[in-house]
Amino acid sequence: MEIIQAKPSELIEILYLLKVCILDMNKKGLKHWNSTNPDSERMQQSLDSGFIYLAKDNGVCKGMVTLNDLEPDDYKQVDFPSGRKKPMYLQNMVVHPKWQGQGIAKQLIEFAQKLAREKGFDSIRMDVFKPSEDARQLCEKQSFKEVASFLAAYQKIPYICYEKQL
Repeated sequence: MEIIQAKPSELIEILYLLKVCILDMNKKGLKHWNSTNPDSERMQQSLDSGFIYLAKDNGVCKGMVTLNDLEPDDYKQVDFPSGRKKPMYLQNMVVHPKWQGQGIAKQLIEFAQKLAREKGFDSIRMDVFKPSEDARQLCEKQSFKEVASFLAAYQKIPYICYEKQL
């Protein structure tokens, strides 16, 4: 398994992966992602900016994550207690349903931590939809601390914010 920065030519592959993962999440009752969130325009911008990383095995895309220093709008209502000044934001992490449970999400988080340290970030911040028990357990196993929650404009169920100091 290798984790590589996505190329602009991989947009269709990324959108397909998201679609498959969104359908899987929706079947499991997790309806926080849909055809408009995350949207293709935002994914194109992230791709063009070099923020998307793919987990590939023999050329097969098994997962992805977006890593950047752009604070999500929803985080503006959150008071992160650590006071860290240079956080990296981990977003849009998905693993194809066929390959879930094989440690790929863990590898993506470990990659994010390594990249964050190399680039001089002092923490990683992410959020998880509260009903996503598996994702929340993954955060805790990776030593992320639950620090806050927020309600997105389009949701009535909160997101839990996690932070890991580096």
